[in-house]
Amino acid sequence: MSEKPQRKCAVCGKGTEDGVSILSCGRCKARWFCGTACQRQDWPSHKKTCIPRNVEPTGGEGKWYDRYRKCEDGTSHFGSLELITWGSRSGHLGWGNCLASESAEMRHKYEVDFQSNDSRMYRYWPQAYRWTCCGLAGDQRVGCDHHGAGPTPCQCDFCHMGRPLPDSVYDADTPERLGLNLSRGPDPRSLSPGKGAVADVARAFLGMPE
Repeated sequence: MSEKPQRKCAVCGKGTEDGVSILSCGRCKARWFCGTACQRQDWPSHKKTCIPRNVEPTGGEGKWYDRYRKCEDGTSHFGSLELITWGSRSGHLGWGNCLASESAEMRHKYEVDFQSNDSRMYRYWPQAYRWTCCGLAGDQRVGCDHHGAGPTPCQCDFCHMGRPLPDSVYDADTPERLGLNLSRGPDPRSLSPGKGAVADVARAFLGMPE
């Protein structure tokens, strides 16, 4: 009877024989890590081959998340819904875009309770996903703030005002934006003096980034 192979972290090489818990990538199940630090370090190269497993079939050519693309402002998300399997740079947020202290429980729910079914996980915790077209959380249905990268004009305040995203927004330490090459804007198709003026006053009044 052959001995069961020992699993090792794809980054640091530590394995179960070292007393370390080794978990598989939540998306593809084909790569193993000892923790979120190694997983984040490996993501730039791993994402090229990370193909989701066990997604819910749609019965056609579409994706399971196509039904969630439409936004309230009339635009649609044109990217993919991607499971967030890394944390924020600060370490405050962890796997599944939840508090780091709760990430192990969230991962267990996805892999064990939901059998890695993305559609079920999304219905339970949509924030665990991000739209790759705009770097917004999966539950963001107000609009696709792509800042000029999309097929239709961006409807965000900054593009209406004709301003690029400020550093406080563009460089925000959020798992949704990590690793994406996002446009800073503004989208020249979206410039609107009227809407821009209203947005400028409203953001100043509410203390929002300008």
